[in-house]
Amino acid sequence: MQETERYLPLMIDFSGRKVVIFGGGSVGERKAALFSDVADTTVASLGFSEKLHELEEAGKVKLFDLDLSGASDEKLLSLLEGAFLVIPATSSLSLNDRIAALAEKEGRLVNRVEFAGPAVVPSLIRRGPLMIGISTFGQSPAVSKFTRKKIENIIPPEYEGMIRLQAELRTHLKAHVAEQKRRQIILWQVLDNEKVWEKLAESYEEAARFAYALISGQVDPE
Repeated sequence: MQETERYLPLMIDFSGRKVVIFGGGSVGERKAALFSDVADTTVASLGFSEKLHELEEAGKVKLFDLDLSGASDEKLLSLLEGAFLVIPATSSLSLNDRIAALAEKEGRLVNRVEFAGPAVVPSLIRRGPLMIGISTFGQSPAVSKFTRKKIENIIPPEYEGMIRLQAELRTHLKAHVAEQKRRQIILWQVLDNEKVWEKLAESYEEAARFAYALISGQVDPE
């Protein structure tokens, strides 16, 4: 079994969970921007990027001013208290190794930025409730970026509207169509209809009106 085959994707609810990021540079900034909307996020460093200061002013992250290279194990451990995920993202590999070792000893989940550690945070594509994670486990950031661009081209923003429409239609059909298989066929007809997608690009309301007319036989699916 290859090393990467030991990993499985998993969606985790981060609300109320603590994420601690060590390093206030571009990598720490990117990680903080990702987690700050969903978790209690702390960034520890001797200096911070402008974006991190903006996140702090917005109340999205807590900044902890500390010379990490000179900090004692006790000081670092105090920052790890209650953490669910720890991200060593300093410019020093040896310091990142030290922080990771302390965190793992305390039973914390660790995301390494230099290579695939215990936890891998993928690049994300969001279309409302649809979320797609992309990762090469640090082996090729270029391939990850290339793949992301490819997927974004075939999954346009209208997907968010289609998910909303499908959920609405499912509720409607459950009240009006008894047979589950028939409901699935109807939902797929809407999903596979080019006119619905075209109207979603213009207006959700127009797309919904057309979809309801389509499932009731009032308009030609072609």
